Amino acid sequence: MGARRWTSNWAWVMVFGANAPDSDSVARFLGREVLLEWHRHFTHALAFAPLMALATVVGVRFVLRRPVQWWGALGVALLGVVAHDLTDLLTYRGTRILLPFSDAYYALGIESFFDPVLYTLLGLAFGVPFLSNLVSGEIGARQASGRASACVVLVLIGAWWSTRYVLRQEAMGELASRVYLGEAPRRYDVYPSWQPLEFVALVEGRAFQKLTDLRLMRDFDAEGGQTYFRQVPSEAAGVALRKAGGTRTAQIFLAWARWPRSVVTRYDGETRWVVLMEELAVEKHLTRPRVIVKLDEQYRIQSEEYERAKNSLGL
Repeated sequence: MGARRWTSNWAWVMVFGANAPDSDSVARFLGREVLLEWHRHFTHALAFAPLMALATVVGVRFVLRRPVQWWGALGVALLGVVAHDLTDLLTYRGTRILLPFSDAYYALGIESFFDPVLYTLLGLAFGVPFLSNLVSGEIGARQASGRASACVVLVLIGAWWSTRYVLRQEAMGELASRVYLGEAPRRYDVYPSWQPLEFVALVEGRAFQKLTDLRLMRDFDAEGGQTYFRQVPSEAAGVALRKAGGTRTAQIFLAWARWPRSVVTRYDGETRWVVLMEELAVEKHLTRPRVIVKLDEQYRIQSEEYERAKNSLGL
């Protein structure tokens, strides 16, 4: 392969380079809500890609103690880092790829983390050259470089992503063409599933949010799924909501969430107010991120907690 000519131990450099952006996951040890703030932050930005590549090569050379040719290794590591950054753009969450110039998330929203077709194609990219060289070694033939099979797999992956993009646009058009509770949607989106023809559909109207399944090639029921009517809080409940929204945990969560929903509940006792904030845009088999803030009668914060709860919709 071409990378072999750039540096020795190129495979180690490529593997660690492709995973280097996710080194921000160490923020988990400071708290799960801190991970929301720092995951896919500067380590995933193109401007910082050369720094991540350098850190990768230093790690391979001095931590793993494997020899490398520095300039070639930097090139291989940089390819791995950039490939990771660009792949994250395909997901629904996206990534802040333009930091430090923009803190916005950019996302195509076409790929699921559990896409079996993608993993099959990636498996072929590694498996076919391995089997080919194994057979060549047995019969004494010259080993192939694997370049042709890698190019074929890359073309297939590109075609697959293009197909998923077209399917997502089809699903978005389906949502836009419907009426929900007597009104056109103010906002709508689809969350990708591991099944390419299936999406989690999200719709927002003047006084509601709707979460439902959308399966292409089947009739779509605009009245199905789960409808959340927007709570109209009293003046006191509104104060509790604002106070809860001012906590650090809530601010981190709301900056990350794409489809947040808030509910204020009043109780009798030492804990007077409980404010729940949860993210609706989650694949149906995953837990749902949420923040729970408790306040006393004087709206003093008693606790603030980030957790992941089971998807209560059962979709």
